[in-house]
Amino acid sequence: MTNIEADVAHEAVQQFLDGHFATLESLELIEDLLNDEESTHAQLERDLENASSTTEALRDEAIGITQTLHDKSLALIDLHSEVVGASTDESVSAWQFRDGTETMDLVADLAAKLESYGKLSRAKTYIDALLAVEQAKQSARQSLSKSPQGMLSAYRMLIDILAAHCSSGSTEPLTSGSATSDYSADGPPQPSNLLEYIKQSVQEIWSEANKAAASAQSESLSKLGWPAKMDLSSAAAVGAFDSSFSTLAGLDLITRAASDVLARCGLSLRADDAPPLPLEHMAGAVDIRMRYHFESARTTSRADKPEWWLSQVLGMLRNIVPFLESHVQRLVDGTTLPQVDARNVFICLVLPVVQRKLAHDRAEYIRGGLVIAHVVHELADFEHTLRDVFFYDGPSVLGQLLADYDLFTAWVEAERANAVESYMQTIAEPNPFELIYDDDMLGADDAKPSRLAEKVVLVLEDIAERYAVVPSCMRRLQLLSTAQFPILIALVEDIEGEIDEFSRISLAFIRDTGIANAATTKTTTAAPQSPLVSQLARLTSWYQTIWYVEEAADDWNNSTNYVDLWAAVCQRAAALGRSTDPRDWRMDCDEWSDADRVLLDEPANQPLVNDDWLDGGIWERSIGTLRELKQRVLDLISRAINKDVVGQLRAYRKKSTWAAEDIDASADTNISIELSGLLPELSSVLKSLETMVPSRAFSLLLRRLEAELDTFLVERVALAHSFSQSGGQQFARDVDALTPAANDIPLSLDEWGPTVTSPDASDRETELLLKKLGISRLSVKEVRSLVAHRIDFDRKVAV
Repeated sequence: MTNIEADVAHEAVQQFLDGHFATLESLELIEDLLNDEESTHAQLERDLENASSTTEALRDEAIGITQTLHDKSLALIDLHSEVVGASTDESVSAWQFRDGTETMDLVADLAAKLESYGKLSRAKTYIDALLAVEQAKQSARQSLSKSPQGMLSAYRMLIDILAAHCSSGSTEPLTSGSATSDYSADGPPQPSNLLEYIKQSVQEIWSEANKAAASAQSESLSKLGWPAKMDLSSAAAVGAFDSSFSTLAGLDLITRAASDVLARCGLSLRADDAPPLPLEHMAGAVDIRMRYHFESARTTSRADKPEWWLSQVLGMLRNIVPFLESHVQRLVDGTTLPQVDARNVFICLVLPVVQRKLAHDRAEYIRGGLVIAHVVHELADFEHTLRDVFFYDGPSVLGQLLADYDLFTAWVEAERANAVESYMQTIAEPNPFELIYDDDMLGADDAKPSRLAEKVVLVLEDIAERYAVVPSCMRRLQLLSTAQFPILIALVEDIEGEIDEFSRISLAFIRDTGIANAATTKTTTAAPQSPLVSQLARLTSWYQTIWYVEEAADDWNNSTNYVDLWAAVCQRAAALGRSTDPRDWRMDCDEWSDADRVLLDEPANQPLVNDDWLDGGIWERSIGTLRELKQRVLDLISRAINKDVVGQLRAYRKKSTWAAEDIDASADTNISIELSGLLPELSSVLKSLETMVPSRAFSLLLRRLEAELDTFLVERVALAHSFSQSGGQQFARDVDALTPAANDIPLSLDEWGPTVTSPDASDRETELLLKKLGISRLSVKEVRSLVAHRIDFDRKVAV
């Protein structure tokens, strides 16, 4: 016996003892086991005697044939000598002496005997092999239930027989062309198929032994409660499980040790990386239980409720993982099989159940569309539990699901269609841009959403929440590009269409039609409402809609989910080269390949080509577009107010009494009558506008209005008319009323007018004086022109 054989035998004895006598109570089984072994041994001795008798008879027959051939050979030699010695004529062949009949008969008989002897010799070799195979098979089958170690020994014997014949390649046919390609169940195989017969015998015994041991393990597990909550109170059930576990481990060990022989003979029983055989069969009971839940008409099998059947898997693991971590792990550690984490390996063996369920429901997922998002979310939670609670570190089922191109495409299309439908339903409703919250619910500097703005933000955030659990950056970017960005683009295009339509309508026509055609809004002012207010409400609702979505996009741009996506596209751009701008990632998004997936999902931490990318983001261009659109609306609001106010100042511009000396003294405290209707209306408009836009935007609009009024008052009034003192005072009161924010001039015209108009005054001195007076927008030339229009001042200067 070689050292290897001795080690294997020692291992077999050790496993036998560990499997059958793990507890004190199991020692009581020794007598029964010895009796079984003695009975088996006696049967084997009888079989051996029968085989020896057969072999001895064949050997005697072979010896007799050999002796006959020997005698015939001697007779032939004598005959040859007699013929050659009696010949005296050298020209006559010795074989032509007599008629040659006896010689030819002898040669023919000798050839027949030699052929028979060869056949018999080969037949004896094959019979010996067949006898050994049959004895091993019979021994293995007799030991399946009574003596696991005897079965393992017989299985090992078959492996040895296979190794001997596979290496010798003894497949020579008994007679040329007489071998068949198969063998009959009614008799032994033809010699040319001996190797195939041995291989099939090994396969049969492996299958039978594997099935018997697995059945014993399954029966013992059932007594322990598997795969429900385990009950280890029965020592007999635990001992039976340990014994069956040891048998399966021994069968696995012998097969692994013979992997080279089996591979050389073209026989595959176990993969090199296969998990321990006992754990495979332990997972089989779980598979049967889960088929009952997952592939029947039970409620736990609903495709649209993955949380129901996934909870069954988690519940099963909670029941049996403690048993795997303690008892089963000790059994695995006690073998010479590859050392593994029993818990983790078992979870890997169970997950194909989940994969099969997903494949079973695949067609329904594709038809359902958005149900895929629900499945993905539940599967992500399931894997999270596996990794955080059960410390699973194997492959991701979710990743394999998302690798299904047709399934993922169906999900993307369903997200896109659902988002478009939600958007179209909202914008088709009456007044989609109407603000949905009262003014007092939000601060002046808080964006106030319209119904459409809130729907857009909710739809985009819902999509993002559904795909946030997707591990692949490439898949998330594809969902972002296909399902989210088009909604934002549609919003921008619809608002641009509204702006274009509004811009085609003259403000004069708006004032004439009043508020009948204006959009409705909520307002808290009780002052008389100008027709302009309703139009401003329409404009500011667009402004608030854009602002609300812009604020949301800005928040998204800084969230972890989108920061990761931006980092991925930046790393891809860095890997592709300096000419690539990460902001252009959408251009070829639909054509991304596996190479792009690697760059996006497994970046190699390439140095960023442009540091400005760090300040960007996935939504950067969208935010820029929204800001430009918001500014366009703000410009339109400013234009509407300014044009309306200037239009109402037409009569004031044409006023011709500025130079009159006899202005009624009672008017010293009053504004011009031409402004009496405008100012209350303008005040009402500005108060309403202040509640419609943020304070910063309102200040900007107010400054633009003041600039427009300044330009109008200077160019259209002050520079267009001459003023008396009383007319100038009236104009000053009007200016103060129109521009309440203007600075008061601390000095009278009489005090600083001569300095400005003096031909000796330098421009530099005049600029300093005007700055002191708070006149910053007018040039020195304009100030001098205004002063020159003061009639009484001109007379004083002249005197």
